[in-house]
Amino acid sequence: MKKISRRNFLLAAGVSAAALGLTACGGSSSSTAAPASSAAGAPAAAPGWKKGDTVTIHVPAKAGGGSDLYTRYLTAALGEVCPGVNFVVNNYDTGEVGMEACKNGDPDGLTLGMNHGGGIIQWLTGASNVSMKDDVKVIGVITLGGPQAIIANPDAPYKNFKEFADYLKANPGETVIGCSLGGTTQMIFVSLVDALTGNSEDALYVQCSSEADKLTQTASGAINIANCSLPNALQYQADGKLTIIGTIGPKMSTIDEMEKLMGIELNDSFKSGPEQGIDSATWDSAYYLFAPKDTPDEVCKAINEAVNKATDVASYQEGMKAMAGFYDKLDYDEVTAVFQAEWEFMDNLTADMGLKAR
Repeated sequence: MKKISRRNFLLAAGVSAAALGLTACGGSSSSTAAPASSAAGAPAAAPGWKKGDTVTIHVPAKAGGGSDLYTRYLTAALGEVCPGVNFVVNNYDTGEVGMEACKNGDPDGLTLGMNHGGGIIQWLTGASNVSMKDDVKVIGVITLGGPQAIIANPDAPYKNFKEFADYLKANPGETVIGCSLGGTTQMIFVSLVDALTGNSEDALYVQCSSEADKLTQTASGAINIANCSLPNALQYQADGKLTIIGTIGPKMSTIDEMEKLMGIELNDSFKSGPEQGIDSATWDSAYYLFAPKDTPDEVCKAINEAVNKATDVASYQEGMKAMAGFYDKLDYDEVTAVFQAEWEFMDNLTADMGLKAR
């Protein structure tokens, strides 16, 4: 499977962990010094994990969802990259508790957390008290995100984004979009409608969070528009239960790249916004791995190196294929740049929507 080349990102290569001579995983269980707690004057410990270590990753979401699955594909691959290291995934019904668990963990490289751009939104809107920018330290990218199919009723009078834009302009306020109110999917649709018509208020936004509800309610006509994963969109399209009007996702999400990622053939209904002539109809949002904010940079860089090695493991690649998630090797400095760019985008977006509380 072809990975997305790093040249697709507006990033300059930083100093890699390998160039600094750091090791991602210690190779011997005889190492006794902890990475972040060596006594003064004692020899510095190797920054990576050693055999017998238990690494806990706190996931602020329930088991079985996208955040959980992405994390477990990563930990399965890390288990091969770092033999003898135990990786434990902790799920939380309450996202805030999961974020707090990482924030308050020991900064020794053994306590980690994950979250996507939705965590940025939650902080900016006041829904969370944990800042991914100031309370933790982002150290790796699990996935750069993936495209979502934009689905409509089976008999929708529009078959692509331009026809949908014309309908919105002719019928402002009549289209009902199902999304997670105040969350990432509402932000995606607000951005999409604004890109199509110049006025995000041309549609109505209602609460509809789970993918199962989005599929069934769009198919039944209870809502007009929603988003879903590409595999589900393909299945429902084949059964004639919905209309696909396009996809929205990272800028690299062309049909060609999506087909390479998933290993399947897609028809023209899956064209992305830019492929349909709407360049601003994209959504770049990554899933990040982070550590408590006082975790030493040497430890973070070593973990980043291990994450990059995990992208070469077959189980990880198959997981990204199943999730339709793009990925790449990004060093520690590049990860920081990707996160900072997303933070600034979300900051501006929440402000434009009147939702910014901080």
